[in-house]
Amino acid sequence: MKRIKSPELPSTDDSFHRRLPLYRLLAGVLIAIAVIACCVQQIWRKDGDPYLFVHAARLLLQRQDIYLIPDQHGAYYYYPPFFACLIIPLTILPVEVVVVLWALASVGLLSWSMAAFYTGLTGQPFFSIPEKTRWVICFFATLLTARFIILHQRFGSANVFVLALAVLGLTVLTRKQSVRGGITLGLSIVLKLTTLPFGLWFLAKRNTRVLSGIVLGGLIGIALPAAVVGLSKDVSYHREWVEQVILFNGPGTGSWAGTGDVSLRAQADRFFLKADAFVDKGTSYRVTIVELPQPIVRLLGWFVMLGVALTIVVYAVRFQDAPELVSQWGGFAFVFSLIPIFSTVTLIPHLILLIPAYIYVVHVWYCRLTTDRLFRALVLLSFIFTSLTTKGFFGVFVSRMLAALGFIPLGILFLSAAIFRAASCIQRNANGAPLMPA
Repeated sequence: MKRIKSPELPSTDDSFHRRLPLYRLLAGVLIAIAVIACCVQQIWRKDGDPYLFVHAARLLLQRQDIYLIPDQHGAYYYYPPFFACLIIPLTILPVEVVVVLWALASVGLLSWSMAAFYTGLTGQPFFSIPEKTRWVICFFATLLTARFIILHQRFGSANVFVLALAVLGLTVLTRKQSVRGGITLGLSIVLKLTTLPFGLWFLAKRNTRVLSGIVLGGLIGIALPAAVVGLSKDVSYHREWVEQVILFNGPGTGSWAGTGDVSLRAQADRFFLKADAFVDKGTSYRVTIVELPQPIVRLLGWFVMLGVALTIVVYAVRFQDAPELVSQWGGFAFVFSLIPIFSTVTLIPHLILLIPAYIYVVHVWYCRLTTDRLFRALVLLSFIFTSLTTKGFFGVFVSRMLAALGFIPLGILFLSAAIFRAASCIQRNANGAPLMPA
């Protein structure tokens, strides 16, 4: 595999250095405001995910049904038993304290994930990269994903923990620790099934050491709850999770067909089943193009998931001899961009998993690794379709209609296409003179 260094990153200029203390102050103030506001909303309404997670952990300790007993607001637990088991230590704390700790941990893990992924991408320690470059990359990656980050913080979602585990696994792999990295990735998969496409990536790469680590990590995560509830109850929990979460929300079921689910599976259900897409002012709206038999829609949904899997294989094979920036980190970014499309249930807070993909395209753009206009157009279209189609710009009805018509998954596909386009351009220029940074 050829490895070429990225062009020398732009250096910090004097004017930026003079403004840097102000930037740091503004960033700190904005983060503090966001954390306080989100914590206050969750505690005031008692509707954040930490309430649900602690509720599930307490049910697990009592060996009760963690999937069919809702919390005080009627919300149900959807994660595997492994996650509820990890939350057990938090059950000794008041839930309000858990909410605050959860928000602070989310900020810390998100910051670490961005820094760790960018470190791996550039091959340089994060703080050895010029300050201006670090700030530009992190600022624009955050801006492009701000909608997802804010909603993630607002509801106290757990997806940043999944993101951090996945990024940790990938960084461990770069240190030639294949099995350990695979175990970490396996734990992220068993924590929440969304990162399963990384298993497909390493299967396409035929990396048996990483795959064995993923399997081992998965087995550890599956077996851990047995230490708390016993083997029989653990098996029962996993059987119920498959039935109540995986199968119930499978392709063609019509479950989660509203605009809250932005997966391609849900989009197929909205287009081809007689399912309500959204409700506005008490009126239900549908976007059904043509009603098809449920088995056909189910087949279509599985076909979409198969298509995503094959796309991952195509990238892995197509760019296996490309520079490492493309063949490895571009591949990781590509997989992250496809995670929301592969999943059968994708809520807006789940899209925080797109951050590594956006870090990659911002790096490629800013360092002028390609000046291709199509690549830049695809990045901009992705941002427009995923982030600007909100009620803040279009109002509630139009934003919900755009979501129902599939604008958000289309924006995610634009992001995947941008990464693939960048890979093609970088590989094509790999043997020529490298482009200079802006």
